Amino acid sequence: MAEIKSTLDIIMEKTKGLTMTDEEKRELKRKEIAGKFKGLVQKFLDNIIDLERLKADAVAVGEGHEDMFRLVSIQEAIGRVEPESDNEPLLKILESTTGMDTGPIREFMTDFERKLEREKGVHGKRLLETLKKKGVSGSAVIPNLDADSQWLDHVSKLNEEFRKKVAGLVD
Repeated sequence: MAEIKSTLDIIMEKTKGLTMTDEEKRELKRKEIAGKFKGLVQKFLDNIIDLERLKADAVAVGEGHEDMFRLVSIQEAIGRVEPESDNEPLLKILESTTGMDTGPIREFMTDFERKLEREKGVHGKRLLETLKKKGVSGSAVIPNLDADSQWLDHVSKLNEEFRKKVAGLVD
């Protein structure tokens, strides 16, 4: 009588002799480190763990692969930086787990905020002029920039420029 093979037996039979390349092993390790670090960051941001616990756990995650851990950690944290958000917790993570100087990121954030405020005034005045031409004027008229598609497109472009600058710090 013929033997019935399990799915595991069939898989083992078909994959016998296959091995992972060094590059595949590195990529698998990078993904593992990234996943673990991402979890630690989220726990910190959700106030489940404090900064000291994050640092201790991060050391354990990166043990034996410090250079890879540093790069992956920087990429993960920088990837979460948003121009119109409170990024202080992410900057603390970068400083404490990787030793990264976050000064350039802080400068980009300050420049972004200044540019946004300056251009908000310019766009607001433009909207007021448009409303005035339509016969809507007075001291109670306040332009709603959040309803202006041109303004929203412009802010989206500014956000993208900011993200590119910050991402450029990793390369």
